[in-house]
Order: sequence, then C-alpha cells, then structure tokens
Amino acid sequence: MRADEGSARRAAVPAHAAELGDETSPPHWQGDGAPTPDELPAPLFQLGRVQYALPASLVQLAVASNRMVLCLHGGHAHDASAPLLRLVCLDLDDPARACEATVPMPPVARTHRGVSAEGCCMFVDPSAEHVLLSLASGHNFYWTPSWSRARLLPRLAGLCITSAAWGKSDAAPSLGTPPAGRRWVCTPPVLLGTARGEVWELTCAVQVAAPNAPAQRGDFFDRLARKTAGGTADYTGAVERGVHRVFVLSEPQRIAGLALQTVQRGAREAYIVAATPTRLYEFSGTLGTPADDASVYDAVFQPYRDTLLTHLKIELPSELTHTSLLCTAPPMLAGARRALAWLTGAGLFHAELNLASAPPNSFLEKTGLLAYPSYGTPLFIARTAFHYVLVYAERVVCVHVMDEHVAWDEALPLGARESVVGVTMDETQDTCWIYTQSNILELIVSAEDRDVWHILLERHAYDDALQYAPNAACASLVYAARGDAMMQQGSYSDAADAYAHTADRTFEQVVLGLVEHGAHEGLRAYVSARLEQLPPTAKTQRLMLATWLVEMYLGAMNRLEDQVASHGDSASLTAQQHALESALRTFFATYQPALDPKTTYAILARHGRDDMWLAYAEAIRDTRQILTRWVRQEQWATALTTLASQSDVELYYHFAPILMSHAPAETVQCWERQAALDPARLIPALLQHRPAPGAVNYSVQYLQHVTTHGNTTPAVHNLLITLLAERAANDKADEASRARANDALQQAIEGSKAAGRAYYDMNYALRICARKRLHDACVRLYARMDRHENAVHLALEAGDMELACRCAELATDHALRKELWLKCAQHVIRQEHGIQSAMEFLQRTSLLTLEDILPLFPDFVVIDGFKEEICDTLETYVTQIDALKSEMDRTTRTAELIQQDIQSLSTRFLHMDADQACEDCGAPLLQRQMYLFPCRHGFHADCLTKEVTQHLPPRLLRRLLQLQEELAALTQGPKEPEAADTSQSPAFASLGASVAQGLSGTLKLDRLREHVRPQVIVDAISTGFSVGVASGRRVLAPLDPFAEPVVRARSADEDAKAEAAAPTADVHSLQMLANVDAVRSEMNTIVAGACPVCTLSVQHLALPFVEPEADPAEEESWAV
Repeated sequence: MRADEGSARRAAVPAHAAELGDETSPPHWQGDGAPTPDELPAPLFQLGRVQYALPASLVQLAVASNRMVLCLHGGHAHDASAPLLRLVCLDLDDPARACEATVPMPPVARTHRGVSAEGCCMFVDPSAEHVLLSLASGHNFYWTPSWSRARLLPRLAGLCITSAAWGKSDAAPSLGTPPAGRRWVCTPPVLLGTARGEVWELTCAVQVAAPNAPAQRGDFFDRLARKTAGGTADYTGAVERGVHRVFVLSEPQRIAGLALQTVQRGAREAYIVAATPTRLYEFSGTLGTPADDASVYDAVFQPYRDTLLTHLKIELPSELTHTSLLCTAPPMLAGARRALAWLTGAGLFHAELNLASAPPNSFLEKTGLLAYPSYGTPLFIARTAFHYVLVYAERVVCVHVMDEHVAWDEALPLGARESVVGVTMDETQDTCWIYTQSNILELIVSAEDRDVWHILLERHAYDDALQYAPNAACASLVYAARGDAMMQQGSYSDAADAYAHTADRTFEQVVLGLVEHGAHEGLRAYVSARLEQLPPTAKTQRLMLATWLVEMYLGAMNRLEDQVASHGDSASLTAQQHALESALRTFFATYQPALDPKTTYAILARHGRDDMWLAYAEAIRDTRQILTRWVRQEQWATALTTLASQSDVELYYHFAPILMSHAPAETVQCWERQAALDPARLIPALLQHRPAPGAVNYSVQYLQHVTTHGNTTPAVHNLLITLLAERAANDKADEASRARANDALQQAIEGSKAAGRAYYDMNYALRICARKRLHDACVRLYARMDRHENAVHLALEAGDMELACRCAELATDHALRKELWLKCAQHVIRQEHGIQSAMEFLQRTSLLTLEDILPLFPDFVVIDGFKEEICDTLETYVTQIDALKSEMDRTTRTAELIQQDIQSLSTRFLHMDADQACEDCGAPLLQRQMYLFPCRHGFHADCLTKEVTQHLPPRLLRRLLQLQEELAALTQGPKEPEAADTSQSPAFASLGASVAQGLSGTLKLDRLREHVRPQVIVDAISTGFSVGVASGRRVLAPLDPFAEPVVRARSADEDAKAEAAAPTADVHSLQMLANVDAVRSEMNTIVAGACPVCTLSVQHLALPFVEPEADPAEEESWAV
C-alpha cells in the first residue's frame, strides 16, 4: 500500500508484503506441453520493493526484531535551520506506528567547511531499542525510538566508529529510583571498533517514559524545555555510563567488523572476532564482573596486551578499501555452528565458531575461501540459511554455502543516478534488505532448502538429508543410498533398517543381497521392519513374513547353541542367547495375531524349543495346550498354577479328573479359590479320589466347602451324604475317623437345609444310611421326613433315649406328640422296671401326667413310691377346680351385667325438635314413619331405605332381596276358604311381583340395585307387622273377654271340623308371627343399621376426587 505523497510522514507495509518488479517475473512457457503456473516451482529468491516513499535520501538502514530504522538526509549543510540527518523507526508489524527524530548538529567554526553525512555509520541492537549513529567528523549520537531527538555522546567525541558488536544484557546497574512515570533504559556492554584500530566498550543508560504513563503536558515553557532536552523530559544527565578503551590493534587499520559470542561455563566466557581489510583477529577469555563504571571486556583483552599471545588468525593482503564481517546463526542441521563470513579481496573467507570444545586461543574452524563469480569482488555481503548473498553495483548473486554453486543471479532494479548504499540483515526474522538512496528492496527467500537434501546426499550426510527431504520420494532415495552404503560397509543391520524405509529397492532384491552376504541378523531386521509396515488387512503377507521370522529366530538360536558348544559357555554368547529369546518372546506378544497357531506349534516342536513353545502358547493365551504339556510332563503344581492364573472354567472341568487323581489336595485348594465353578460338573472327578482308610478325603472337604457357601444342587448334597456314610461305616478305619465321619454326616443331615427344606434326596439318604446300618443317621432322616413314629421307634430300638425324646418333641400334632412321649415312657418302664426312673422321666415333659403312665405299669406293682406324686396330683386337681369355679363366677357376673344393659336399651330415648327435617327430602320427620340415629340425623323410613339401597354392597343387596321374598311368603299366611283372596294386600302383590321379577334369571351384580324398590321394602315391613298383629288377635280372640263374637250360620259338620282344626291353626299362626318378626328385624338391621350420612362421609375420605373412568377433560382440570 503506497502512502499519500503529499503527507510529510510516510507509512510502510510489512516486509513480506513487498511488490515484485517486472525484472523478477518468471519466464513465460510456450507450447502445448508447457507446465501451468501452479506446477512451476517458485524461484528461490525474489526482489521485492518496499512500498514506502522516502521523504529524503536514504543514508543508512538497519532492521532488527522486525523494526526498521532509517537514517535520512534532513537538509543541506549550508542551511543552518535544517537538521543534517533524521532518524525514522518503523514497526513492520504495524506500519502506522512510526517514530521520528532529528539529529542535532553542534555549531562549527567559521573556518570549518561544515559537517557532512558522508561516511555515516548506524548500529542497532538486536531488540531495536538502542541506536548508535557515528559521523566521519567524529560526532556520535545515541537514540531510542521514544525520543524526538538524538543525544550527542560527548565522551566519544573524535571517534569514528566503523563497527559494533552488542553483548547480552546483564543485571542493570544501580541507577537510583527514576521519577514517577519514568523508567531506566540501559544498553548491554557494546564493543565499538574505530577507524584507527581501537576497540572501545560503551554502556549507556537513560530515562524514558514508562509504558501507559500519563502524558506530561505542562505549560508551554515546560514542553519547550523537554523538547530542547531531546525528548528525555526531566532527565538531563549523561548518557554514557561507561566508556573504556579495551584494546588497540598492532596495525592501526580500520576495524570493519566485530563479532561477539558469550558462553556460560561456570563463569561467562567471551569469543570476539575483529576484521580489518587485510587481517582477522580472534580473542577469547573470561568476562569481568559487571559494575557501574568497570569494564566487562577488559579482562578478555588483558592477556593480549601484556603478553606476546598471538591474536592474529589470518592475513590476506589486499588493496580492497571496503570490507565487512558477518556472524550468522547456524541452519537447522545436526551439529551446525555459527558461521563467519569475511569479505576480502582474495575471496570470501568463511569459517565456523567452535565454542564448545575448541582450544581457548583458536576457536575458528573449518575455514575456507570462496572464489567470487566472474563479476569480481562484491560491494557488500549477506547470508541466508544456505546461501551467501553477494551484492554488486548492479547485480545480486546468491551462492550456495554447501557446494558453492551460483543458485541465483539477478540484476538490481536501479533507476537513473541510483546506486546501492548497503545491505542489512534481521537475524531474528531471517530477512535480508538491500537499499539505495531512494528505494528499499527485500530479498524474499522461498524454500531455499529444497535442494539441500540432494547436496547432503552426495556428501553422504544421510540423517541431514532425510531432515531436508521435501517429500516421501526423496526420502526413499536417501534411504536407498544409505542402505547401499551400509551394505558396502558391512553394516547389514543398518542397511536392513534403511532398506525397510525405501520403495526404490524391491523386497526380493534386498533379501537376496542380504542372503548372499550371510547377513542373518540384517535379514531378520529387514523382514521384521517390513512386517511392521504391512497393514492389518494384508493377512497373507503378514502370515508369511511372521512365520519366516519365527524360523529365522529359531535358526539364530541354533547357531548360538552350536557356538556355545564349540567355543565353550562364554558370557557374551549367553547374553546374546538370552537377548534372542527375549526378542522372540516380544515378537510373539506383538505379532501373535499374524501367526497360524498350528503351523507355529509345529515349527517350535520340530526345533525342540519347549520354552519358546510355552512362550507362544502364553502369548496367544492357549491355556489348554499349556496345561496339556504340563500334565504330560506330570508337573502338577505348575499345571495348577497355570490353571489358577486364567478364568476359563471349562478348563477346570476338562482337567479335573486327572488332577484330582494325582494332586487332590492342591486341586481342591485351587477349586475352592474359584467361586464360579459348578460342583455338579466336578462329581466325576470327585469320584476318582479314593483315599486310604484314615486319610483325608479331599472330595468330602470340597463338598463341605461348597455346601457351606450356599450350594443347593441336590446331586452335590447326595454325593456328600454318600461319601460321609461310606466313611462312617468303614470298618477298616479307626474309631476316631468313623466318629468324625458320623458327626459330619449328622451335621450334613441337619444343616443342609434352607427355608425349611433339605437340598438332598431324603429317601435316597435314608436308603444309603439304612444299607450302611447307621441308625443315628436314619433316625435324624426320619425326623426330617416328619415320620416321627419311625424315628422314635428306631431310636428306641437303638437304645438312644435322648434321640427318641428329641424326635418325639419334633412332632407338631399335640396328640401325636403325647403318644410318642407315652411310647418313650413305656420303653423306660419296660427297660428300667422301676418307679423312680419313670417318675424322673415325667419331669422331662409337661405332656404326661401320673394318670397317663399308671396304666403302663403291671397290675401287681407296689405303688408306695407313688404316694407323694399322687398327693401332688390331687392337690393340683383341687387347685384347677378352684380356678375353674372362680372363672365361672366371673362369667356369671359378666352375663348379668350384659342382661342389665340389654334391658336398659328398651327404655332409651332421644329428644328431637318438632320441626326437625329429613336429611334426604327435607320434609318434617313427624309427617310419616321415621328413623332417628344417635348422631341426631333423621330420615323418613322410605327416604332411608332409598338412600341405603343405593350404597349397599352386592352381598347385602342379595340378602335384602331374599328377605323380601321370604317376607312376602310369610305375610300371606295360611289360606282360609272364606278369606283366601282378602288376606293379600296390594303392597304384598307388588312386592311379590318385584321379587319374582328381581330373582328371575341370572343377573349381574352391578344390576341388583335396579331390582330393589325402596317403597316396596317399606310397605312390606309395615304390612308384615300389621298382618302379624291381626293374626295374633285371631289366635288370642277366645281368651279376650272384650272381643266380639263372630256369629255365622254353619252346619253341624262345619262346626265339628272347625273345632277339630282350631288347635292346629293356632300353633301355625304363632310360628308365622315369630318368623315375620325375625325377618322384619333383619331387614331393619340392614336398612337402619348405621347412619348413612356418617358412614358415607367416612367411606368417601379414601376415594379420589376424580374417578379413573371419568371424562379426560375433567381429569385434566384437576391436574396440578
């Protein structure tokens, strides 16, 4: 972007945004086969013009840290009002931020011709914070970009500085506390070379405005004073903090260049190079301690002043008046060092700085002299990472550092009366700049290392060549060349590694070459590397290579064994053998998916490598094969260890019989640690174990372990019972062993149960125990089977009274338990034949009394021993009779109290208001029949019946309908000839029809309420009561003195029949009245048993507000 030409200050663009001139445009290709612009490689170098309009002629240029410092002509020497020079600092990252300053010139005498800008030199430190300007007149200035004017350095007056070398910043000297908003800026110790061959040391310190400090405005005079002071504001002290002359060359020539490097080795050491037009000097030594005014480099030069120690490195006579010295950073190559270049008339002298291991007095190594191109001696030199830049008056030539060929030759785009002023470099950004009086050109570098790999390849620097290989094809060529070289040198392993990374050598070619040379290790390494490069999808290739590698490993082992056998067992051969075995194990672990197990097993077996056979089996986790081999070798402990280290339970079942036969104890321990085993599948193996009499039965031990830990398999429990029964009945075993087995059997019978049931087959266990004549076990089994009679009988036959009593007590039925106890008592009486033992037996249970066992004694037994017991029994009876009498008296009194309460109910009454309304219809209660509840709620009889029948459950509804039918049948009464039709009222007819209709057919419960008519029920109750009264009156009429006789004419036969039937009719009427009263009472109980208001209120508390079958809209309206 070009700035406005009318502006006093111009803006610059970033360095890499340069515009290319026409001279650097690439040539145009002609013809159909010409490559497109995208296919053409970019040129190594291009010249780009910086789009910055210089307001004046450019004198000097320096670039550091991507900041450009320009020294421009400020006016003419005869114009006293115009400054001679101007300084401009541009930030290439932000071109809008530019700093400018003037260089104030001191007044000159009238006889003096004036101060000229010719021979001006400018030096900028790597951070671009400090600028030194030196004029040929001996005036020297210091400037920092925050100032508006440069400061004159009076202590350097008269020195014509021709070169400078900036050191590293040390600890800041004690300068005191600056004013508020200010800070100290100090230069590192800098070495200065002069035109008279002197070396000076300079340190500067000034105050500048602190970052983000508020602007100091002040009045006009304050601003004028600060401006006059050169932008240092209130700071007016001396800029130079230390000025020392540290060395003078023996030949007073202009020092055209200085190079300085420091290394920290305990103390800091400095390496200094000074160049004149014909000589090159080198100095090295330990730096002095930094102080306020003391010299740092004086200690380095001191040995060279006081002794005859030579410091002249080389002398190249020349009549060249201009020279320069470069010291650049090394390229990114292994072991590369900082490079030195010196422009001389004889050629370009170049060397490397060995700051690590070189002798202290000679650290320049690998020196050489580069002949200039045909253009002659250049004016200026520069260097990129891999090229020397030679700048001539009209051309720029780039020569490759490694092979010294001309890589680029281009004419400079100069205008009329335009010449090259100089060249500068920015080491921090690796940029190179060429400038004239009116233009600045940037040398744009584009992939200058593209051909480095080929040059390094020709030098056999394969590692460096691989580092700079631009693509995989170039890297493949490097690997191929490296492999060929290693093959010629006999380094077959290295050759194999190189061949494995190249596609320019076929697999067959490499393999045949290695085989011809007998390079077994190299061949193995090559095949292993190629196998590693194959993808998992290439299964066939991977299988072939992996199998071949196994063969090669085994062959190498055989060769090592032959060497050991022929040369003796040496430590080196043994170490190689161990390393080879370890490598094969690692190979198995890594590439076991690529191997075929059957083929690999066959190869290993053919070579007799049992250890490698096991290593491969372990790698593929083929535990079955491993166990098979250990079993064949009868390595039972190792087999069990291998079995326990894996989790496949099928292997436990497979090897269980043979392991149980040969190592039962260890096998059972292994089984007990594996909780996932199914003991039922181990039964065949458990049956294989046949211990000697008196020895430990490990089958029983394992079965007891699993049953204790919750196993419920019937077969397991049956086997445990069987083995324990055989153990307990074994006559060959000692008594102690049989006793232990018997106890274990009884424990298994009693303890093997959960939730009230045994997990073994009790019938089977009973047969086994009966066959073995184990009576105690049989008794316990009968008891477990609830066959208590058999248990007691068998226990008594065995003579075990304690066991018989325990079995009798287990019976749940009271009568049976008493009968079993009587059988035990009978056995005691028969066996003991004594009264005392019988009486002691009675103390063991409360079910038997003396009168229960007396019939068991013989008829002529003496009962003198029973006197006390009989008296005690009679006293007990008396006590029980008294207790029963007291209980009867309490019951009688309670009955009398209940009778009194019943009688008081008939006299109970309630007060009510005359205008109390019915809870259902709201009419006064006294209008018709009513019900009044203790809760003060009142209903008419018909209203109560209607309300109650709507909420009765189905059971009571059915009963109510049944009572209606019974009441209808009862109220009709016995039919008399005269009044058979008049005894039925309309209410009874309606009730009969309703009942008939309600009970006809099979009806669902939810339709019962449709057949219940409340008014019919009320009428039936009332009518029934009336009919019963009328019938009673007829029955009692002959006894009523006030009753009017019924006079009707009838015949003598009729009178005789009436007199004969009168007693029978009276009895039937009385029974009918009793039945009617009972039915009416039950109907009243159903209808008026509870207040419907209170009952329904309590029932509705548990009901939801919305029924489940309600309308969804209504249900959503209640949702919260």
